[in-house]
Amino acid sequence: MLPGLLLVLAALSGAPALFDRTWDFYDDDLQSWVAHSGIWEAEDDILVHQGTDKRAGLAAQPGLRFGEVVVETDLCIPEVFSDSETVWAGLLVHAANPAANGAWHDGYQCFVRANGLVELHRADGKALGAVQTRAQPLEETVRLGCAVRGTHIEVSVNGERVIETEDGACPNGEVALISFGAVAAFDNVRICGTRLDPDLESTQASPAPHAPVAALPRVALRKDGFFVKDSGARFTPRGFNHTVLAKNWHATFNIGTYDHAAMDKTLAAMEQLGANVIRVWIWGIQGETGFTGNPAARGLNSAYMENVADFLRLATKHRIYVIPVLDETPHNAYYDAVDAAASDGAAPDVTGYTRQYLLPGPIAAKVAAIRDFIEFLRDADAGLLNAVLGWSLANEIFVNYTDGPFAKTEGSVTISGKTYDLSDPEQRQRCYDDGILRWANTLADAVEAADPEALVTAGMWTSDAAGRAPAYGLLHQGQDVRVPPRPSVLGGPESKLDFIDVHVYPWDGTPTVRREMHERDAVVRPAIVGEYGVFKNKTPEEARAMCKEMLAQAYGMGYLGDLFWIWDLVGVPGQTWSAVEEGLGAYVMGLPRP
Repeated sequence: MLPGLLLVLAALSGAPALFDRTWDFYDDDLQSWVAHSGIWEAEDDILVHQGTDKRAGLAAQPGLRFGEVVVETDLCIPEVFSDSETVWAGLLVHAANPAANGAWHDGYQCFVRANGLVELHRADGKALGAVQTRAQPLEETVRLGCAVRGTHIEVSVNGERVIETEDGACPNGEVALISFGAVAAFDNVRICGTRLDPDLESTQASPAPHAPVAALPRVALRKDGFFVKDSGARFTPRGFNHTVLAKNWHATFNIGTYDHAAMDKTLAAMEQLGANVIRVWIWGIQGETGFTGNPAARGLNSAYMENVADFLRLATKHRIYVIPVLDETPHNAYYDAVDAAASDGAAPDVTGYTRQYLLPGPIAAKVAAIRDFIEFLRDADAGLLNAVLGWSLANEIFVNYTDGPFAKTEGSVTISGKTYDLSDPEQRQRCYDDGILRWANTLADAVEAADPEALVTAGMWTSDAAGRAPAYGLLHQGQDVRVPPRPSVLGGPESKLDFIDVHVYPWDGTPTVRREMHERDAVVRPAIVGEYGVFKNKTPEEARAMCKEMLAQAYGMGYLGDLFWIWDLVGVPGQTWSAVEEGLGAYVMGLPRP
């Protein structure tokens, strides 16, 4: 270990909450390392990222957050999937919940390439240093170290300091092992530093004062469908999806993107066509301009929330109800702390994108953010909540069968006290069904606690998009690795969702809505077509005919409303025909409904 690292360790030795541990993976034990991506296995007393099906790999220790810290590991790169100038292995330090966020969210990436080049980067892409060394990770074990003390960062290779710089962008966080484009082996991972307790105190700002709206009447549900509470009149949701993209993701309400005048114009145009519902991504790009604010935030971004409140005022003005999509898991200092406190090392075999649905930590973080989100709007003006037709818990739910636990086809996994045999297709399916129902019901309870009159939904496509049966055990078939939930689970008698939101497209090139794929005979909850549209490989005339046929079939199966995808995909060219092209908006709004 180089002298600079020794000095840091000495300085830390008398500090409170000193943490000093080495993981040696003895007896082929993962020792609580949790994978975000790639396939990680302990073998021959080392931790190996195999990951031939994914170029990148990350494994972390969720909940271990540090200020001043030294991290070291022995590593080697026994196999590369491309050239030695590209692939690498190393450390991620001071990252926020990397087991959920991955390697490119925040923190410092410290790695050695197969050709011996050592680099230090911020995860946002800023290069902080690069040095060509004599290290040969393809042929021998390399000891890589990274020390962060305040704004000072040092990187060492085999005990020699090779990079020294200053940067304070990531003041604290967790540690992860990372690799890219290679098989990478790690051993004797040492973390020594000041461990920080989770900051579970929210500091949510209050909304700005504003004149209250003349609120819309609430819409509710009964057995025969939606109705307006104050009059009892039947209500058929009809309208459009709308989004504004930035950096290829939803940023409709982000600071610097939200446009009051443009939104007012869009809602007015929808109103003129007779629309009564708009579906929007209320949660989109996170970070400084998004709903969670900067990584150190301990609550919602109040400026973002003011944009949302403004939008709900405009929707109320145009008498258009809203389905706000609360997509994915919120991340900042507070919500990550809630995640860490609730996870407590639960189910390390659950990895990647699938974690948000099956693990208690991400669910707890989302519960907290839902509470904060609805309470902010209620405090701004309780009448704004009347404009919400139903809170959508996700845009399109899916898990990946390449993520744990479904990546494995043998052994077992225990989630929420229940054990499933991963070699049994029925138990694999039950694991998903049980987990997604638990996710939906927990979040539905959170919405009801914040607003007892609110309706709750969730979006999904159906398994015919990949030519699969709704229940097939998440087997590895070489198709789309994403697996949507079964409509009969989220729309079944045990579900606390008020209605489900199913997406319909001509997946196989024909406008066929298959009753068996939608499990209509087993769905007892009301359902709407939350998205439908036609890809641009069809002519506008073909698109019109397909939309008409898909809606006729859906309403014939008992669907209770429809929202066209999309009004106008601002930011990138659309894959599907939009409402503002070829008069499609007026056409679909003029189609007959029951």
